[in-house]
Amino acid sequence: MKNSKKHITQAQLEAMFLNFKKEVAFTGVTFANVIYKGDVSGSRTINKQKALQKITEVQITLGSSYESKVQRIEVKKQGAESSDFEALKMNGKSYTNGFENPVVHADKNPDFKMLVMIVEHNSKRKSTYLYNGEVITIEKATELDLLTPSFFNSRPSAGRGIVNEENNFDFNTLGFDKILQITINKVDYIIIK
Repeated sequence: MKNSKKHITQAQLEAMFLNFKKEVAFTGVTFANVIYKGDVSGSRTINKQKALQKITEVQITLGSSYESKVQRIEVKKQGAESSDFEALKMNGKSYTNGFENPVVHADKNPDFKMLVMIVEHNSKRKSTYLYNGEVITIEKATELDLLTPSFFNSRPSAGRGIVNEENNFDFNTLGFDKILQITINKVDYIIIK
């Protein structure tokens, strides 16, 4: 069965997620597929702009508590008797409409809203890298010295290192302005710019 397509604005997408329990996930968490475009943080800055951008497609989980997920993994998958893990407040971000809605805003700019999402370690990310608007490989970007050493650094696993590698996941925020398309409940929401 083919997904239906719906063209919406960024403002409509934000409103949809601010009413997450009514409009998206009627019970618990929901899964989605998102395609977004953004700067590559580990690329060099040239003329006050990141040298590389990328378009990424990945499956995500929405509406899941980071703290509860780390606690659940620690006890159920890693054999701990209990978990006292407490999540720290996000730096410079606050939940916009309560924890039950996966939307945060920048504290210094409340109009800048971001989607809160979890990406499982085993989810395949499909990324296309761009340099000056043209597709480029990581090998070519390395050859052209467009990447900083931080691009190649490994990050600690979730829960400030509590979660082991096989159970690892990423807890990310994604600016709504970067989302090109998101597929939820068999509907492809294509963002009109």
